[in-house]
Amino acid sequence: MHMLEQISHYAFTNLAARLHWSVLVSVGLLSLMSWRYVRRNSPRWQEKGFFHFLFARDVWLHRSAKLDYRFVLFDKVMLAALVTLVGAMLVPGADRAIDALGDEIVADALEADFEVLVGYTIALLLFDDFCRYWTHRWMHTSELLWQFHKVHHSPEVLVPVSQMRHHPVNGLINLARNLFTTTLVTGLFVLMFPGDLTVVTVAGVNAGRMVFYVTGGNLRHSHVWLSFGPVLERILVSPAQHQIHHSKAPEHIDRNFGSQFALWDWMFGTLYVPRGYEELELGIDADSTERMRTVRSIYVEPVKDAVKVWQRRRNGADQPG
Repeated sequence: MHMLEQISHYAFTNLAARLHWSVLVSVGLLSLMSWRYVRRNSPRWQEKGFFHFLFARDVWLHRSAKLDYRFVLFDKVMLAALVTLVGAMLVPGADRAIDALGDEIVADALEADFEVLVGYTIALLLFDDFCRYWTHRWMHTSELLWQFHKVHHSPEVLVPVSQMRHHPVNGLINLARNLFTTTLVTGLFVLMFPGDLTVVTVAGVNAGRMVFYVTGGNLRHSHVWLSFGPVLERILVSPAQHQIHHSKAPEHIDRNFGSQFALWDWMFGTLYVPRGYEELELGIDADSTERMRTVRSIYVEPVKDAVKVWQRRRNGADQPG
């Protein structure tokens, strides 16, 4: 794997899958269905053609969206490139090692029992999504962690790259969760089914995630309203449900924490199923929004807020009972 390929890989996690032709075709078709629906149910879109609906200037050129572009350019491209270059200088030959590891994984996949691979992929998908739900919910209910997670909720409009507006602390928590779920499920399957093991993939990504992308995953962070209906939305999280999760409306707060499966929200009492199209006001409190209008402030302000929370708790604990 060449250096530029490594930089691309680390800068854009699963970008190849998100931009796969099948995903782009599905996004176009699902967006067309959404446009035909919302223009019958929203005065805002009644006079808009499909192109103007999909590429609405007041969304894509909103100052919040422009901040997303700047943040992703810095956080996901420049920093990733720097880390990759430094790593290559500190660990000579790492690119050749990665190539060898990739070849070994492909060979393992060809030799492994297909039923075991499918079972492993499904188990990993379900357990990881279950842990995503509780980790996500924890970041909302913990006052300290919310100071970092609110960065992801600060966009006032949603564009696809809004998905990547995360504070590094939020990213570290997600990384720890991913390592935990992958290690645990993999360890159990290795014990139960000794031998080589890998994940069933489509277009180079976990098959479950690929299905997620094809069924509208890229529309979750967008203005394109796509609901799966009241029955299916108790099982799967639709783009509309995730957009509701970003809403400021009181009835939407702390709802729809699920990533792919709405089952967890349904089971644990946090599910919100829309009855029809809803106009949403997105974002967080005005003060936090105004304090995070630059790339620098996205990194710095949550740390300041977290320190204040920690100091307040410490001072409270120091007070006599």
